[in-house]
Amino acid sequence: MRQKRINPVGTMWTPRFSLSRSRIQIEQRLKRIRAPLFKLMHMHLPWFECPVCGYRGPFKPKRTRLHAKCPRCGELERTRLQTLVLDRILSDFEPRHKCILHIAPEPNLKIRFQKIFDTYVSADLRRRDVDCQFDVQSIPFPNATFDFVFASHVLEYPEDDRRAIREFRRILVAGGVAILPVPLMHERTVDLDERDPVSRVCHEPGLDYFKRMRAEFTEVTLYRSNDFMGRFQPYILNSDKFMRVPSLRVEKSRYVDIVPVCRA
Repeated sequence: MRQKRINPVGTMWTPRFSLSRSRIQIEQRLKRIRAPLFKLMHMHLPWFECPVCGYRGPFKPKRTRLHAKCPRCGELERTRLQTLVLDRILSDFEPRHKCILHIAPEPNLKIRFQKIFDTYVSADLRRRDVDCQFDVQSIPFPNATFDFVFASHVLEYPEDDRRAIREFRRILVAGGVAILPVPLMHERTVDLDERDPVSRVCHEPGLDYFKRMRAEFTEVTLYRSNDFMGRFQPYILNSDKFMRVPSLRVEKSRYVDIVPVCRA
């Protein structure tokens, strides 16, 4: 689909050095070559299905997390869950003739969004392989510019995250959708006095974090790992970080993740 352009306020459109679709596809082909070998060598492990690329077979571990990574596309639990949520949302949302803003774009989702949305805009604070560089606390687009916003694990970084949430709401049309997942680190959100020197986050979200989204959006629906079939393996297994959030545990060493879908 030919992409239309939307200019930020007071600027000319200045696309960065984009990671081309062909380069992404080459990297994916290389992973597809390795995936059958991994499957052959690990036939004894449980089999799963990746909703991102369609692979069926055992998944790779990621540090201490079991069955975390798809050996074909390389996506992890959170992207599989987000893909399942997207499938459900887009079944009732017509993306043709619509505009999407994709913050900190993931390569596989970028390809998907470019195929189905009439206008695709990628952005990041520092990355150069995007269309625009800006701070989400001050988004340089007019009110009601976009129909859809996708920003995964972004809101923990800006100092004023509430302002960033308001900005996402401001640029959405009435009835627009924003999918804004955050890493759940505690039962209750911790706002740091200073940016963490290692992780660079200013906020460590807890289960109460979604109240900040509900304060700005008309409706916020929370989708959990156990809302979907286990064959997609959308759970976090054996994670040291998730042990800090016992409310997310559904079984021993098995935790659900949450994806918030916000409607303007």
